[in-house]
Amino acid sequence: MANIPLTSNYSIFRWEHTLLKKHIEDTHKNAVFVRQVFCSGRYKGNTAHVKLCVNLAEFTNDVYLQSVAIRNGVAATVFIFVQPDGPHLIRWFSPHGEIQFCGHGTLAAADVLITFLNSSQETLNFQSVSHSICVKRTASSKYIMFLPQPELRISSLTHDMHNIFGQEVRNLKQTKSENGYFVAQLPNRDSLLKFDFAVDKYCQTTRRALVVTTRDDNHSNTLYFRYFAPQYGVKEDSATGSAAPLLAAFWQLPNNQVFNCFQLSSHGAFYQISRESNQVCVFASVQTPP
Repeated sequence: MANIPLTSNYSIFRWEHTLLKKHIEDTHKNAVFVRQVFCSGRYKGNTAHVKLCVNLAEFTNDVYLQSVAIRNGVAATVFIFVQPDGPHLIRWFSPHGEIQFCGHGTLAAADVLITFLNSSQETLNFQSVSHSICVKRTASSKYIMFLPQPELRISSLTHDMHNIFGQEVRNLKQTKSENGYFVAQLPNRDSLLKFDFAVDKYCQTTRRALVVTTRDDNHSNTLYFRYFAPQYGVKEDSATGSAAPLLAAFWQLPNNQVFNCFQLSSHGAFYQISRESNQVCVFASVQTPP
């Protein structure tokens, strides 16, 4: 980079994009990059595989992308088509099908692009069919993902859900979309760890994923949660970035305060969130597994 005329950030990125495209075609056409996201100490987070697509035809080939995701066999395989003139196109697949949005996959993709390019570009914008996502790398090499603030309403299915859960839940809320989310409160961390429900009945009742959450009575800035989406192939997710704005909305978090979020899945996950007007900032680490 030091030997390139610094005419503008745009020309630098055009140059980087040309090199990236040629590098992918020459040496990394079939390469898959592996990243571990939302990990801290004993919280292992989740793995994402990232593939950089050579051309738009490859990026839009559903059958091919699904076959790669099945072969990888991880929770999320992310496909990126780099665009020099606009946001990078992004898609997420599990072995069971395409995913609407994957937070840990998006962060993995950002780390791959920034480290692969060895770029001075510290902010990346991604565009999917339904989401525009901005990711920024901090001075400490961690990442901030900016997500829109959702609207939650009191659920009309509270009675049905209580029967399915088989235990007391509080404040059941839902997003507007029928294939969106439920969010429910449990009394404490212990009840969250023990939480279970009738999967078959749940899948017959709704297409929504489920977030169950509680707060730490001794630490007001600590949230615990678990995330379930059995309709989409796996009962419980290990590490879920898309839960962040739901937690901020459900708990009506104040602006400009940082909260610790612990996902109590079998692997465990950790990230921090902060609410800023109409968006939620997700602070997370991304690592390359040994």
